[in-house]
Amino acid sequence: MSAHIKRLQPKDKQVKQELIQQLQFLLDQFPEHESKATSLLWEIKRKNKLNDPNTWTFIMISPEQNLAVVNWLTSKSKRPLNAVKLWALLFDNVHRETGQIMLTRQEIADELRIQSANVTRIMTELESINAIIKKKNGRGVTYYMNPNVANHYPQEIREISQKEAPKLKLIDGGLI
Repeated sequence: MSAHIKRLQPKDKQVKQELIQQLQFLLDQFPEHESKATSLLWEIKRKNKLNDPNTWTFIMISPEQNLAVVNWLTSKSKRPLNAVKLWALLFDNVHRETGQIMLTRQEIADELRIQSANVTRIMTELESINAIIKKKNGRGVTYYMNPNVANHYPQEIREISQKEAPKLKLIDGGLI
């Protein structure tokens, strides 16, 4: 007989977790709105501090890659301190199943206490070295962590996504 470890939660959080699961089931019935549903669920979980206690909460990134990105940001970014803070913030706000950065530009700006235009500039710097990937979404953009840099995907999905993603490219003694 094997033992199972169960993380205990207050009753109100248990009830909210169950409601989130019901909402997830309902929203899954409308796959054409998957992006909006994912954002809604993320926002509800974040505001209510309802991270699933049974999910893996780590993002895999090699120390060498993280150091290369941090070194590049501190030496090449026009806003090095804010850029490093933004890079760290992304890891705390990435959807662990899709790699999508779940904060808006304004939310990042508010969190870091910088102008939203500077968030865009720093994200462009991160995109220039392929640390993140930008996808156009109508008039807006959606950012994703590059799966070659950091991910949490199961092995079979990770292998496919890493083949499709651009390689991290840092120059001047860094990675290419």
